[in-house]
Amino acid sequence: MSILKSHNITLTRGAITLRPLCDDHLPLLYQWNRDPEVLYWCEGADVQENDAETVHDIYGRTSQSAFCFLVEFDGKPIGECWLQHMNIPEVKAMYADDIDVRRIDMAIFEKDHWNRGIGTQLIGMLVSFAFGDEHADVLHVMVGNYNERSIRTFNKNGFVEVARMPTNFAAKQSEEIHLALTRQNHFNA
Repeated sequence: MSILKSHNITLTRGAITLRPLCDDHLPLLYQWNRDPEVLYWCEGADVQENDAETVHDIYGRTSQSAFCFLVEFDGKPIGECWLQHMNIPEVKAMYADDIDVRRIDMAIFEKDHWNRGIGTQLIGMLVSFAFGDEHADVLHVMVGNYNERSIRTFNKNGFVEVARMPTNFAAKQSEEIHLALTRQNHFNA
């Protein structure tokens, strides 16, 4: 039985390719989810390592309502990302019931690919896919206030702050920053 529900969408822009994430990629996900430095930036909670069961839960559950991708740069796997139907009740409540709200999550796990503009390009690819192919109405992301690099990356793609929510589940963050980009704002930019 498969852990991840896959799809058949592949996206390419320049040196970046987003391939459908599948069970064949689990060894990479296990490896990446054992790096505390990377998890510091991509997990909201204070996580040092995600064991195999947690990896199965995260990606298995998410892949049921998301397009999950393996991120490759020049053919080398460097991370993962997904475009998911919004699954957080408090965020869904911020929008009318007939609004298609999606969320983007992403992580570049290979540290030698950090600070090279790949994240900015990657988000741009997901924004184009969400609005152009999936016809989403709003993209909404949540980022810990300690992760200024991620906030800037989303800002570069047109996302604006819509809320700040206090948190108490991690020593590294006091607030969760909510950023959004509407379909209308994207196409009018």
